[in-house]
Order: sequence, then C-alpha cells, then structure tokens
Amino acid sequence: MAILEFGRRYVEGGMGSVSMAISSAAREAGAHIVTRAEVSQLMINDSGRVNGVQLADGAQVHSSIVLSNATPYKTFMDLVPGNILPDDFILSIKHSDYSSGTTKINLAVDKLPQFQCCKLSHPDPGPQHVGTIHIGSESMEEIHSACQEAVNGLPSRRPIIEMTIPSVLDKTISPPGNHVINLFIQYTPYKPSDGSWMDPAYRDSFANRCFSLIDEYAPGFSSSIIGYDMLTPPDLEREIGLTGGNIFHGAMGLDSLFLMRPVKGWSNYRTPLQGLYMCGSGTHPGGGVMGAPGRNAAGIVLQDLKKSLN
Repeated sequence: MAILEFGRRYVEGGMGSVSMAISSAAREAGAHIVTRAEVSQLMINDSGRVNGVQLADGAQVHSSIVLSNATPYKTFMDLVPGNILPDDFILSIKHSDYSSGTTKINLAVDKLPQFQCCKLSHPDPGPQHVGTIHIGSESMEEIHSACQEAVNGLPSRRPIIEMTIPSVLDKTISPPGNHVINLFIQYTPYKPSDGSWMDPAYRDSFANRCFSLIDEYAPGFSSSIIGYDMLTPPDLEREIGLTGGNIFHGAMGLDSLFLMRPVKGWSNYRTPLQGLYMCGSGTHPGGGVMGAPGRNAAGIVLQDLKKSLN
C-alpha cells in the first residue's frame, strides 16, 4: 500500500521561482545581487570586527555587516580566519551534528506511475498523483530497520521514499505527455561501508533498488524512466555547500533547537564576531521553505543598526 499525503503546494516553474521572486523584490528595493561569486573568507579589521568578504578571485567587498546563509560549520570553520573566535564556541560548532541520511533523486518519465492500490486502468492524472506519496514506510519496524542499516554504514535495503510529481499541476516544467518526479529517500550513509558514492556502478545499483521498490507499488515504473539525477549526502555537500549533506544545516533534534540553535548562547542570530550574523537554516527555527530564519535575522540587524545610530 502506498500512503498519500495531501496538502502539498507547488511553485509554478519549480522552486527556483521562489528565489527569483525574492531577488526581484530585493532589486526593486535597491539591492545589488551578484551570483557566481564564491567567498573565500571573511575580512576582519584591527579592532576585531568584520570588515567584509574576500572572494575566491581575490576581489574584496567591504561592509561593516555580513549575514551568512551558509551552514554554521562552513561559516565559522572555513570562512572565519583562525584564532578569531573563542575556543569553546569553535568546539561547539565543530562537534555539532551535521550528519544526514537523505538522498534526492530527480527523474524524467514518459508516463505517470499507476498505483495498484488505486485499481485504475486509465493513464490520466488523478488525486493520487497530487499529494506526497510515501513508499516503503508501512510499519515502524520497517522504518527502524531502514534507519539502522544506514547507522551500520549500509544504504537501506528497502529505503523509505517520499514521491512528489509537481508536473501534474505545473505544466511549465515538462513537455506534454512527460512528467517530472522527485524522490526524497532515506536512509543513505555519508560514507557507505560496502562501496563508494563516487563509483557510478554503486550509485546506479542504489538508484535501481529504489526504482524496483516503487515497481512493487506501481508496476512498470522503472520502464517509464527517461533519465534521472541523484544527489547523495556527499553530492549535496560538494554541490550546494551543505555540511554533511544535511539539508537543514544541522540536526533538528531537541538538543539543537530553540535556544540551542546553532549552539548554546548564540540563538539570537548574532555571533561572537561583531558585525557577523547568521540567517540560514542553522539558526532558529531551522530548515524548511519558510524564510523565518532570514526574516528574524534581518530584524536583529535592524535593531542593532538603530542602537548604533542613537
């Protein structure tokens, strides 16, 4: 039985449309946005205050205020020069939990999956294609087993899969007759003990394992695949800068939420480095497409600016 969860909403044109809408609003307000400009490190003045950023090409951008949307680890361990931050703060950041057991697979297919449980014979989109479809999570025992295998260094034999099909509602992201399918998969260790994510054959083997599981619920799914792209935890770290491949910039357990996010004593978006603020998912209230960390951080920056002008 595949489990269907309703309430899913999609952005026309894909999630990139959210970023485009935000950037358009920012430009209208006078912001200047530069992309493909990798930051190599933060610049610190003689008084120990942030003074801007240095780019990978050597260019410098001066500013008395810097907001970082990178992970806490990336920000403080890679971008802040050494011997600037307190030792106890560095220790807390370094030993925070950035592990991740998730992999994302994006597919192009030439037909919609037909789920056996729906007992339908027509290929047209239906309500069963609109929500989030959960596969391989029929019991707590099955979920626990999948998780424990990853803890032991092995990708789950029967992964837990969340499937969405945004092209059912958004006709702008796929040609007529074809569809885009997104799979959010658990659990995959960062460093498998039985192979490497750098090995194409190993990657294909796991992807086909996921597709075969879907075949059990929607026969013929594998044969409908035109192509796919897979992002494992190391891929997410390398391509997007997510430490450990964690999509939330760090674990969202009880020991790393609210006053403990990103670390104890620094949950108010400020940092030990004056002028540097955190505004990403590594801050309260955590990950998710909501913009709350950024909005909250912006409010704190405005408060501090007003204080400095008084």
